[in-house]
Amino acid sequence: MQELIKALIKAKAEFNPIQKDGTNPHYKRKYATLDAVTPALGKHGLVIIQTTEIFESKTTLQTHLFHESGERITSTYPLPEISDSQKFGAALTYARRYAVCAILSVTADEDNDAEGATTPQKPEQPQNNIRPRKDNQQYRVQQPKQAVTVPSISPKDLRVKEVRTLLNYPLDLVKEWLHSRNVTSPSELDSLQIDELVKTMCLAWAGNKFGHPNHAVNSYQKHVIDAVLRGVSEMEAIQAWMEGALAQLPELN
Repeated sequence: MQELIKALIKAKAEFNPIQKDGTNPHYKRKYATLDAVTPALGKHGLVIIQTTEIFESKTTLQTHLFHESGERITSTYPLPEISDSQKFGAALTYARRYAVCAILSVTADEDNDAEGATTPQKPEQPQNNIRPRKDNQQYRVQQPKQAVTVPSISPKDLRVKEVRTLLNYPLDLVKEWLHSRNVTSPSELDSLQIDELVKTMCLAWAGNKFGHPNHAVNSYQKHVIDAVLRGVSEMEAIQAWMEGALAQLPELN
């Protein structure tokens, strides 16, 4: 794997900023076409090939990062079971971009529109951070929902940390899980293993909040994995799933 890693390091140093420069007419969202990474990958003998395969009666997306030396990295991403071909195509298109970003460990930034490029942009007003004072109440400052990205932390480490914090999942259990995979940090895992760790933490949180373990698994697939494929951020999807699970608790008692 040495030649592939060396080439990938050189290629990533030449990546242009990855912007969401395409528009999905179905979901009305901006998405990244990833044209910014293709020239640098080709220059250093790298190419990405994606295929769909059936694994355990489920359709999966296989993403392969090949190097001209013959070395490669492969990730597997489960696709949702959608009968509508148009909706499945949209989900597949999003999954392909998501998988490419994951295997390259890159993120896509929002586009600046034409007005923003020619005129100074007004600073965004903080939302949900300061609530208006009512009567004699004092201002309350809330913590932002998502952690600020720190340049020194890898995207994989940050993803696991955000999910663990949201779930209040014990750090020691994460360390034990990593140790069972013979690694010391999430950055050493591939994207499929990261997905597995996130799912493990979420289902552990679910615990007895569902009538049957299968209900928790099915609910996680529907409200988290499928939601992410539709373009919802993972943290928003998990938080909505948690709130829905807690809302159903009185009905189960």
